[in-house]
Amino acid sequence: MAFDYQYSLWGLKEGSVEWLRAKHEVHNQFAYRLQELCFHSGGIYIKLGQHIGQLEYIVPQEYVQTMRASMLKRCPVSSCDQVRSVFVKELGATREKFDPIPLASASLAQVHAAKTHDGEKSLCKDIATVGLVVNFLHWFFPAFDYRKQNCRSRYQFALVS
Repeated sequence: MAFDYQYSLWGLKEGSVEWLRAKHEVHNQFAYRLQELCFHSGGIYIKLGQHIGQLEYIVPQEYVQTMRASMLKRCPVSSCDQVRSVFVKELGATREKFDPIPLASASLAQVHAAKTHDGEKSLCKDIATVGLVVNFLHWFFPAFDYRKQNCRSRYQFALVS
């Protein structure tokens, strides 16, 4: 990358229109390469790309724009077999039934609708557990209040549906 930057700007007067144009093109080219490298490597590297997209005060805008446009919206989705193998590895079996199509995916995880052994939606239990923890934290630390009305109504909707 460093060599390509030097080569692309070679012989151009620093600060000139040609130099600025070439620098912009090289920034775009390498932002795209870095984006593809992050996606190819997956996991924590996608998280790194997301972080780079937030460093507008340090990183050239071409990198910020490229990372923001892709890293937050185009996270990879694991296959049903990959998800099943995680269940087997972590839980020893795949007795829970889950929807093979994820509800959402992120840099380090993805979400699937699932049912417990007794046929209950697991999401309901998860949301209830999170609600319990958040309410306890607010009771114990009153300044710590994540029980905002808009969040509560979303959780209540999820519990009902």
